[in-house]
Amino acid sequence: MSIIRLLLFHILISVRGIILGISRLFAFMLLGTWLCTLYIKEISEVPLAVKVIMFAFGIIFTFIYWFYDDLIFYFQPENKDITLYR
Repeated sequence: MSIIRLLLFHILISVRGIILGISRLFAFMLLGTWLCTLYIKEISEVPLAVKVIMFAFGIIFTFIYWFYDDLIFYFQPENKDITLYR
């Protein structure tokens, strides 16, 4: 079990920059588009289901951005101290 945990830790830490960048970009784009559909008259006729899906995926990508480092700390090897910078 500890080998799987160590392997997951190294995979997560190696793609950290890509995951954080993409999740921040997608969250910004989806929530920005959702706000535009609420306030701009020309595109406010988007169906409610599409608005809910945009909002939900925007929140999911925001949570990924916020809690990805906690996932890395969960899988960190014992007797190792790490510091992650943004």
